[in-house]
Amino acid sequence: MTQNGTRKNQIEEAIEVAAEAHQGQYRKGTRTPYITHPYAVGLILMEAGCTEPVIIAGILHDTVEDTDLTLEFIRERFGNYIADIVEGCSENKALRWRARKTERIEALRTASPEVCTVTCADKLHNLRTIISEYDVIGDTVWDRFHGGVEDQAWYYRSILSAIADRDAALQKSVLRAKLSKHDGGANTHSDGKDTAPQQGSPDSNDARKTSTAIDAVNPQLFRQFQQAVAYLFDGGS
Repeated sequence: MTQNGTRKNQIEEAIEVAAEAHQGQYRKGTRTPYITHPYAVGLILMEAGCTEPVIIAGILHDTVEDTDLTLEFIRERFGNYIADIVEGCSENKALRWRARKTERIEALRTASPEVCTVTCADKLHNLRTIISEYDVIGDTVWDRFHGGVEDQAWYYRSILSAIADRDAALQKSVLRAKLSKHDGGANTHSDGKDTAPQQGSPDSNDARKTSTAIDAVNPQLFRQFQQAVAYLFDGGS
């Protein structure tokens, strides 16, 4: 709440929560305050036309993983939808680097479009930062990161591949469903007309789940992420 008793914009709340949680943290190998990263992720999501909850999740995406803030706090303050996205973007820091990165990559293959979209924005900003610093200090930029350029190339390419595989699998699933329906599904009258599932029926619930599951990752962000990976690790190819 503000001093005059009105409720703050939730994006402003998220910025304040993230700024306080990340206070005293800096970007890897620099004296740049860490909050610049989640703030930039939020801006990238906003510019891509994402919804307010996704933007908020982008601003908060590192709070549970890298600060003392809990998922329960996020859930209570911002709701289940945003908390679920933040949870989907968080790594298990109890695992060693390769193991937790592999776990995260595999999770992306079945993650929600919101989690994948925030991940694209997160990694896109990381890559843009590396590119700008590489132009100044060259290969020494990789000294800041686990395993140097080889491990980082594996990591970013694998994320890109996992998200691409996810969308491809979902598109195949949609196509199969359409073909099955065209060939004569359960919801067809004898006159050949389709009938919508009754509200509240199991078919209706499945339809809602399917309509959510087939949503693709934000295409603008995916393309930009793809281009950044190619520029940095594949010589711009």
